[in-house]
Amino acid sequence: MPQNVSASTPLDSGSPDDHADSGRARRLTCEKVHILYSNLWQPVYAGILGAVLLVGIMWEAVDHVVLISWLVAIIAISLVRLRLASLFLQAETASQARPIWTVWFALAVLVAGCVWGLAGVLMFTPDRPEYIAALAIILSGVAAGSVTMISAIWWIVILFLLPIGLPLQWMFFTSEVPTHTMMGIVMVVFLSLLVLTSRRLGRIIHDNISLRVSMADREATIYRQAYYDALTDLPNRRMFIERLETLCTGDQHASGLVLFMDLDRFKLINDTLGHAAGDDLLIQVAQRLRASLYDGDMAARLSGDEFVLLAVTDAQTSDALEAWAEAYMHSLQQALSPPYRLEARTVEVTPSMGYTCFQASGCDYGELLKEADLAMYQAKEEGRAQWRRYQPWMLDEAQRLAQVPFSDSASPAGR
Repeated sequence: MPQNVSASTPLDSGSPDDHADSGRARRLTCEKVHILYSNLWQPVYAGILGAVLLVGIMWEAVDHVVLISWLVAIIAISLVRLRLASLFLQAETASQARPIWTVWFALAVLVAGCVWGLAGVLMFTPDRPEYIAALAIILSGVAAGSVTMISAIWWIVILFLLPIGLPLQWMFFTSEVPTHTMMGIVMVVFLSLLVLTSRRLGRIIHDNISLRVSMADREATIYRQAYYDALTDLPNRRMFIERLETLCTGDQHASGLVLFMDLDRFKLINDTLGHAAGDDLLIQVAQRLRASLYDGDMAARLSGDEFVLLAVTDAQTSDALEAWAEAYMHSLQQALSPPYRLEARTVEVTPSMGYTCFQASGCDYGELLKEADLAMYQAKEEGRAQWRRYQPWMLDEAQRLAQVPFSDSASPAGR
């Protein structure tokens, strides 16, 4: 199907720099969320292992029903988090950029933190200091492990640390055992250091991702400068020739046409309305060309008002190829011929087009361009606003004219 391209752009009060900054921020966030989901299996499996270890240690000191129920809750939230990661990694890139994935991740982390924090209340045994020490060590280890695993978006770490640490600290500070108050103070200091470490690590991750995105943007800019026309955003000569050469040397079953065109009276428009109007015309022509393309086709701007187009088809016979080419050229002329709006006025601008049909097997991209150019020149010679298919006699005529002194030959039609 043709690629529909709107000739207008929506009104927006933001500047290009604002849009660039906004897009960059979204890309950075998307990269961070991808890191979180990609590395999720490590903290989740480590958490399950820690939960099993904690239950084993507390088996003699806490009611078995409480321990098993808590372990089931840990495993359940862990499976939910792994399922979220699986769905995210299977989603398309556009879907992964949706903010809802960050929300779901944060909510799952919060629930996991609350379940872990519940252990600080359910398994708190004031009269068994060895079990209290084990509980504090394991919860602190789980909290510390989260810092390295989920600090890509550092504030999410807080959603995990606080639900883990606050319940146990509350138990310490409300306990009548004097040493528990000291342990609570130590945990406060420890969790505070974890928050600061998470913030610093999050900044390091942010800077690394930012550098990588900047390098990728720079490479993308270099590529566009090398292969795209700056004014019309169409492929340039280099990209078009590479595409045509690849077609001629690769797909031996393809067929199609190569078209060469320029705009009648373009120099007159440029001189009378100004170069800004001329540039606007070229942009509008490029938009119409782009909207006329089918899958596998390519339009490019060579220079000035010269454009080329490559169209492919699955026609296997000469008659089928010729009929397809005639229909294609007719639809293209209909797309390009309607008036253009320039400088608050309507301007009639017509294209002169020449084309040559080809079979990919044994074709030569240089000869195809030359043939299309000769056919376009013939269309201009015959009165402009027309299209012509290349015929061998056109090359003979061009060679004959090239051998005649310029003063003795007819003045060539201006392009």
